[in-house]
Amino acid sequence: MITCGLDLGMGTTKGVLMEDGCRILTTAALPTRGNPAERGREILEMMVEEVNAMPGDVGYLCTTGAARYVLEARDLQVSDVTASARGAVFLRPATRHVVDIGSQASRAMSVTETGRVVRFKMNEKCAAGAGRFVDRCAKYLQVPLEEMSSKALSSTTPKTISSVCAVLAETEIINNVAEEVPLADILMGVFLSLAQRAHILMRYVGIQPEVALVGGLVHSPAMIRALEKTAGVPVTTHPLGQHAAAIGAAMLGHTRLQKLRGDAETPRAG
Repeated sequence: MITCGLDLGMGTTKGVLMEDGCRILTTAALPTRGNPAERGREILEMMVEEVNAMPGDVGYLCTTGAARYVLEARDLQVSDVTASARGAVFLRPATRHVVDIGSQASRAMSVTETGRVVRFKMNEKCAAGAGRFVDRCAKYLQVPLEEMSSKALSSTTPKTISSVCAVLAETEIINNVAEEVPLADILMGVFLSLAQRAHILMRYVGIQPEVALVGGLVHSPAMIRALEKTAGVPVTTHPLGQHAAAIGAAMLGHTRLQKLRGDAETPRAG
């Protein structure tokens, strides 16, 4: 039984195919570029071809993410909070606290051993508290996004960015450049700024080990270091952490499909 989970984010669209809700067959990701529905269909086709399956072999399609409603072919849509929590625990079973820094919003969740969300808090008021802030800073500072983390790690005196607004934060960065603050210190300040905003969410829901970071910044050692320094706890990741929400969606789709098939097979009293 193959199910598909699609995380239709505004920055990146992620997908996963799972067998029986417990084995990952393949994953894929593409920049959304303003068309999540098209990217979702494209990723589904890519993954089906990758595993040498037919489109009809996918028994259930579950979407999540900011654009989860736009794909008409979906069988089910679930919130990214629910999907991220379930996927995080699947990847790292000891997880009890999830930090998900997405392109447009960040969220923190306390979860049970089964991935059920106990409490959560989101920040989606300003880009300064989300992953897109890193993208904007990279463009302004003319640093390739993939090099930001390695350059930031060489910082000796990170420059604090205090503004809670992305526009004002960028003004601070402009002033830092004018004052000839070392680039590495500015870059580490960007990650620390994001970590500080995430820490506010983490404290709200209650920090407890194991803390897992999921989302697009799981591959950024600078982000992990900033979060650990700010929160004062170890932060774990997984190579597939960027796909946590898609994995959770595929698992939830499998659960729903099992229920539907079970209901269909249950004889009616009469």
